[in-house]
Amino acid sequence: MNSRTTMRLCVSHPLFIALLRVALGAVFIVASFDKIQNPEAFATTIANYRLLPYTVINGIAIALPWLEVVTGTLLALGVWIRANTMIAWGLLLVFSVAIFQALVRGLDISCGCFTTNPAAERMTLWTLVWDLIWISWGILIWVFDHGRYSLVKLMKTRKEKIASP
Repeated sequence: MNSRTTMRLCVSHPLFIALLRVALGAVFIVASFDKIQNPEAFATTIANYRLLPYTVINGIAIALPWLEVVTGTLLALGVWIRANTMIAWGLLLVFSVAIFQALVRGLDISCGCFTTNPAAERMTLWTLVWDLIWISWGILIWVFDHGRYSLVKLMKTRKEKIASP
């Protein structure tokens, strides 16, 4: 067995993929906490990107963190894995584009990823790299996660045990 085959076996192992799914879910859950608690500050963070009209910023500042927490929770639990992976990809793609354009335009702002504090660490190329890493996790989850280690599988197994004599 060569090293490439070994790597593929490790990366595609159901337990590894489940851990990746839980980790990606946790990223979204943790990212939502401060935004849910401080929607006004999050609205300011969104406005600092100078991408959206002010008329939609407040609605996004209220809805987006809840979408993050729900998506993250369902991903971590392994519920509707493919649908929530798609939502996570969509969010990460939007975040990556926003971060990229801010870096290109030279905006000296906090990304608002995990905190709404305007004095937080400024956005760098590493901010974008992390988003791309998380997108790659989503790709692995999409390709290899068949729900073996998930709440849905656990409930199905328990139901079958109860139903059988």
